[in-house]
Amino acid sequence: FTTEFDQALKHKTIDSLKKKYRNCDVLLIDDIQFLSGKEGTQQEFFHTFNTLHQTNRQIVMTSDTRPKSIPQLEPRLSSRFSWGMVADLQTPDLETRQAILQHKCEEKNFDLDPEMVEYTAKQVQNNVRELEGALNAIITHCELYAVKPSMKLIERILEQTGTDRKITHITAETICQTVADFFSLNLVDLLGKRRNKELVHPRQITMYLMRHELAYSFPKIGKALGGKDHTTVMHGVEKIKKELVRNDNLQRDIALIKEKLYVSG
Repeated sequence: FTTEFDQALKHKTIDSLKKKYRNCDVLLIDDIQFLSGKEGTQQEFFHTFNTLHQTNRQIVMTSDTRPKSIPQLEPRLSSRFSWGMVADLQTPDLETRQAILQHKCEEKNFDLDPEMVEYTAKQVQNNVRELEGALNAIITHCELYAVKPSMKLIERILEQTGTDRKITHITAETICQTVADFFSLNLVDLLGKRRNKELVHPRQITMYLMRHELAYSFPKIGKALGGKDHTTVMHGVEKIKKELVRNDNLQRDIALIKEKLYVSG
């Protein structure tokens, strides 16, 4: 919502944003705490919330803290967030964490022995996001160094992520910034319209990562990249996908970018 609001302001398409969000039957918003400190976004969401509530639409939000505890959130919003049922979601148990890891391994076509799955699930207990982050750190390391997972390797990676490094949550914004930093580019240029070679290639890598790491649709990737046409995105993703088959340097670049994405610090 925040990203789309910023893009709507930039491209003067606020009316389209209002139409999209104020006419839905069910609104699902993850990580509502990210509205913290964003006055303009909070104001727009306040009116969206009111419109949906007055027309008896369903609104479901998640946060890492209770509504009243979200910092720099307008009181009128925090009070409205408390109107409905506030449920405390507990962390998944060991069996559930193992099932999640196994499912994610199948999704990513990555083989992890049952004892490795169990060990990882036992070590990462806080939430599903950290669990996915740990798995992605393992996969990225194995791809980058062309090695198979082992208990010793997983122990080392999880020890690192638990001490001097932090598993991060991947967003479109973090992908854009990480790619820009990797290629020593200005973020504004990466998201801009210039089509010189030193910008087009990193831009296509950004599209590819959003498609494969976030499962974004082509139109959604286009919006995240400053309003690129979805056919341009399709072409960019397909180009990188084909190049990866035969270009070792590209494989290494993307593996390094993914390592920076999933493990920072």
